[in-house]
Amino acid sequence: MERSNEFSIYPNESAKRLLHILYWVMMLFFIMAITSYSFKASVFNTKSALFSTGVLFNTILIHYFVCYFGFQHIRKRRWVLMILDILAIYLVSLLITTSSLNLLKYLFPEDAVITRLYQNFAVNSFRKAFNGELLLWILSLIIWFNTFGIIIKIGKDFHESSLEKLAIAQEKNSMEISFLRAQIQPHFLFNTLNSIYGLIIHNEEASKVVIQLSNLLRFSLYDSAKEHITLKEEIEFLTNYLLLEKMRYKESRVQIEYDFEQVENKEKIIKPLILINFIENAFKHGINATIRSAWIKLSMTEKDGILTFHSANNKPVAATGKRNNESTGGLGLKNVRRRLELEYQTRYSLDIKETDDVYEVALILKL
Repeated sequence: MERSNEFSIYPNESAKRLLHILYWVMMLFFIMAITSYSFKASVFNTKSALFSTGVLFNTILIHYFVCYFGFQHIRKRRWVLMILDILAIYLVSLLITTSSLNLLKYLFPEDAVITRLYQNFAVNSFRKAFNGELLLWILSLIIWFNTFGIIIKIGKDFHESSLEKLAIAQEKNSMEISFLRAQIQPHFLFNTLNSIYGLIIHNEEASKVVIQLSNLLRFSLYDSAKEHITLKEEIEFLTNYLLLEKMRYKESRVQIEYDFEQVENKEKIIKPLILINFIENAFKHGINATIRSAWIKLSMTEKDGILTFHSANNKPVAATGKRNNESTGGLGLKNVRRRLELEYQTRYSLDIKETDDVYEVALILKL
């Protein structure tokens, strides 16, 4: 999962590439210094340079493979893939090392050191590929020249992750402060709603609207500030929201279908205000911008701690009869993606599909 560039330690992509190149040039000199000792020659000699180039090429391949694939497999605990990663790294290292030794043997057939290295470590049969001495030598090359670079990568990712978490925490605090400054005093608001309810108590539909609005406000002001809420609370909040929207739009304007009953354990906990973003997005972009009858279908299931939420809506047609090309995402979905990355990390899957007529969201959470 790529981290936003705003938290990168690199000022720009050019600086990133330049620093990577500089690091690998320094690593080449380091490898040449080590291998020149084995060849009993000066650092800048042909034999050392050729062999070091092969080792460097192998080191670069391993570094980027581990950083961009291996770490993902470790984080997601994909043990079989991790074993295959290790095997692939070993076999590629074996191939590159053997190729380097073959080239050196061809260029310097009389060199005693090269002859000894070739006899001991060049692979000419499948059986020798897993020889104990060869295995230890290859692994020592991998560990010796890759450890430092991987430690730098881990440190860099940790630093960027810390910056991102700090920025999100500061943003959350700023939003809460702004909200507190702008909000009407909650007790006054609820008392006012109670007064309105008393005036319209004999109007059944209007009374329901006030009660549902009161429940939504209570959730938004109080329950949403909790670290977690139960699925029961989340379902009640979403249901109240949908009932209000049903009253707002006539059936001739929009068909709203939802099924939140396939939840086995409603006491499971979830982060508040995650799912509402997708529902709001469906109403905002699927109904408000359309002039024809619209539809929204929602479902939620939970089994063995796995929550599956699905949202689908038809896309709007502009008044001219042409397809409305306005983005159906927006800031709300961008923010919820960031929340999912921070709060659920590898325990979620978000799949958004969009065609000319339909916009679909499928979210899976490991609670």
